[in-house]
Amino acid sequence: MKQTVWPKLTRSLLIRIALVAPLVLLCHALEWRGLRVLTTDTLVDLSALLGLPMPRLGWDLVLVGGVQVKFVVACTLVDAFCGAIPLLWRSARGMGWNVLRLAGVAVGFFGLNIFRLEIGFVGMHAGLPWWLAHECVSGITYFAIFVWIVHDWRKFDAAADVGSAAPAMA
Repeated sequence: MKQTVWPKLTRSLLIRIALVAPLVLLCHALEWRGLRVLTTDTLVDLSALLGLPMPRLGWDLVLVGGVQVKFVVACTLVDAFCGAIPLLWRSARGMGWNVLRLAGVAVGFFGLNIFRLEIGFVGMHAGLPWWLAHECVSGITYFAIFVWIVHDWRKFDAAADVGSAAPAMA
């Protein structure tokens, strides 16, 4: 039997996909100040360890290679995380299992985000333009998350959740 790259479009998957945009919009309606401060603090400290000057100009503002960089919601990958929740939720599993899984994913997304931003800042210090050092790296990151979610769903597609009516919360 030939296996496809894409998961089967079931009612469950369609409902989950329909939930992605509202969750991302809701995410962007919130300030996420604590996460933005943590992201800024982590990057300032990591850059110092790497010997890259990154003076802090405000709680969410730094200077990188002569460019002022403000850490907004999209700089935290929390929008990608919130959009991924309905696609990663496994209704065949319990609430506790899903919450622990999502907590692990959140930690992984935070680490990935710090990695992608620091790569961009290293590139900017080396003289790369913003579009290459930041935008291209960000695009690759979001694409990698998409591929991972599709892969995760394909693994799950053959299991218990296929065809369920909606993502159950317990």
